[in-house]
Amino acid sequence: MPINYFTKNINKRYFQRTVENTLSHLGVNVFQFLKDWKINVHDLKNTDLSFYRHIRTTSGQRFNPDIASGVTGKFVIDLYLHDSNNEMLERSNSDRIQHELCHAVLYGTSHFVTGVHKNKDDKKYFNVKFWYWKKFFWKKMQLSIIDIREFL
Repeated sequence: MPINYFTKNINKRYFQRTVENTLSHLGVNVFQFLKDWKINVHDLKNTDLSFYRHIRTTSGQRFNPDIASGVTGKFVIDLYLHDSNNEMLERSNSDRIQHELCHAVLYGTSHFVTGVHKNKDDKKYFNVKFWYWKKFFWKKMQLSIIDIREFL
């Protein structure tokens, strides 16, 4: 699979299950997507801040380099995530994973940006639950996914 990890502590099983569940619940062929796209998982500490210099939040704040981020381009997703297997940080990472996957699914359409970055009052989410292996036991996770299915 074209998932490259440049991290030491991320739970790869959790990451894989998050990707699979996001894509499958959006109605995307997971196998074909992973064949076509390359996903690079970097430590948050390696975020290229120069990419975000021009970006401000809707409230006018600067980019926060302590929050998981990502960039989606032509058939490549670069994720900058917390390099940890801490459950709360995994949840934070999963939000960024599903966000960038939504951009990727809409790549090449007129909804590439707007379908994911709608006004927050208009943005719709749906929840999915899945199990993943964490060290010695199975753990259940709930994931909120931006509902971009209307644009597919």
